[in-house]
Amino acid sequence: MHRLLFLILALLAMACCSGCADTIDQQNTATSKECYAVQDVRGKKLSFEAKPQRIVSLYIYGDEVLLGLVNHKRIAGLSKWVHDKDLSMATEEAKDVKQIAANTPEAVLALKPDLVLMPSSFKMEQISALEDLGVKVFVYPSASRLSNIPASIRAIGAAVGEKKQAEKLITDMQQRISAVEEKAKKIAPEKRKRGLLFLRLGAIGGKGIIFNDIMTAAGVEDCYDFGRSNYLNQDGKSRILSKEEVVQANPDYIIVGTWSMGGADKAGDVLLEELYSDPALATVTAVRKKQGIVISSGYVNCLSQHAADSVELLHEAVYGK
Repeated sequence: MHRLLFLILALLAMACCSGCADTIDQQNTATSKECYAVQDVRGKKLSFEAKPQRIVSLYIYGDEVLLGLVNHKRIAGLSKWVHDKDLSMATEEAKDVKQIAANTPEAVLALKPDLVLMPSSFKMEQISALEDLGVKVFVYPSASRLSNIPASIRAIGAAVGEKKQAEKLITDMQQRISAVEEKAKKIAPEKRKRGLLFLRLGAIGGKGIIFNDIMTAAGVEDCYDFGRSNYLNQDGKSRILSKEEVVQANPDYIIVGTWSMGGADKAGDVLLEELYSDPALATVTAVRKKQGIVISSGYVNCLSQHAADSVELLHEAVYGK
């Protein structure tokens, strides 16, 4: 009788342990299926069983961030501008990523992506068109200022499963910018230089644009405000300065952002020579002294970790090392 009772108890214990093991296995399976989850700028949750291996980016600044975050074998396609040396800060990095992702639902779908990265500046219809086809889309916050860039990098880093690398990119960018800002603090007020940005349509600048932030960090005063001080209250009016306003701004340096659009427009050095030879600008300090700097538009509008390159370049061009 004792032996029979012992046998029954043993069998019950084994059944119980087996049931527990099954429960644990089920929990482990559920955990492994959701390797990680992220929430995009819309508040939408995306779950990943593993890090995405066929990532598509449709925006040049997202391209630049992505190239710094992941092994390039994980990139299925980048935007058409990433190989344009006048617009992209990552042409060298992108050399081994040949596939261009045209911004149409059909073209993106053909790349068989397991994740598509799009900024919040894109229209909702563009995002919805991809999601309607079953494509996983992560919408990250668009940057427009120097201070916004870390949020974009962190969001993209979280989406692709590379949070640590994202923090490295941010730390490196901030340290490099801080190093230039420390140099700028040591410049005596009377030796500080004033600069004015010219694009193909004319002089532009002022508070609220990324290049104003870059100039400030580099220790160069954006003298746009001296030409037009009330521009923030002029909704709908062009921010391009007239020649009279350029004379009033009187920059020490003219900074020309160049983008010839594949030869369809004038190159930056041609634009600079035209400014030098314009009689209406003859009294401007930068024109009299022929102090002009031609840089690619990638340095002007950089909204990725490469903004540090822009700050370093501008400081060195104006003040030297």
